Amino acid sequence: MALEGKTALVTGFAGAIGSVIAKTVANAGCDVIGIDRVKQENAQQSIDEIKAGCRKDISYLECDLLKKENVKQFSLEIKSKVDIIVNVAGRLTVDKVEDITDEDWDEDIGINLTAPFLVIKQFLGSMKEQGWGRIINISSTCGLVARPSMSSYVASKTGLVGLTRAVALESAEFGVTCNAICPSTVNTPLVTKMIKDFQKTSTKSFDEIKEEYLQCLPTKRFTEASQIADLVVFLCSPAGNNITGTAIPVDGGYTTS
Repeated sequence: MALEGKTALVTGFAGAIGSVIAKTVANAGCDVIGIDRVKQENAQQSIDEIKAGCRKDISYLECDLLKKENVKQFSLEIKSKVDIIVNVAGRLTVDKVEDITDEDWDEDIGINLTAPFLVIKQFLGSMKEQGWGRIINISSTCGLVARPSMSSYVASKTGLVGLTRAVALESAEFGVTCNAICPSTVNTPLVTKMIKDFQKTSTKSFDEIKEEYLQCLPTKRFTEASQIADLVVFLCSPAGNNITGTAIPVDGGYTTS
């Protein structure tokens, strides 16, 4: 229970990665505040699963992270201190630069980059004041290396790595760390959607495209959500006290190759 007494705010709480991270930090001793745009009844399964595994306090706030005023409002509704922020919420559009719509570009940048900035902005001051805080941004290998037909995702996830580094430097002397985790392909609904989007401009089947992604990884294994969650706990534990400003690939050797 390395995080006993801490409170973690997790965006994208109802998603495949967010729910696993929330459950893992709760099992490590955290109370959890989940943030997502879905109605609470749609997030209830994740809430119930976490409560069944531990006795920590789990609360949920519905919020559209694309709306700046909503982010400010939910921060006012949170009465407890926030010790840990995990920015998980993400969005991905697959399209060529000349074909991507302005709306998709704005929403990808909004969810993947602007929303983490706004959340960090709301709570960084209090973390500095209390002399302890952990901020973990879930970026992507696309934040380290580019891929075609994913310009808005690459731009936003690269920007998120830059934001991570800037926040880390501004908060280092106050006992607050900020790091980015950069997974490769994780077997989630978001990746399933991505593969289906690539199918639209390909003659290959879903399984063929999925296998191509797998073969790009030297380990020939997709990243598991649980591996990302375990790294979150490590970065929040005493072992992570002097790790800040990093972008850590969890990618089966993809960026090395």
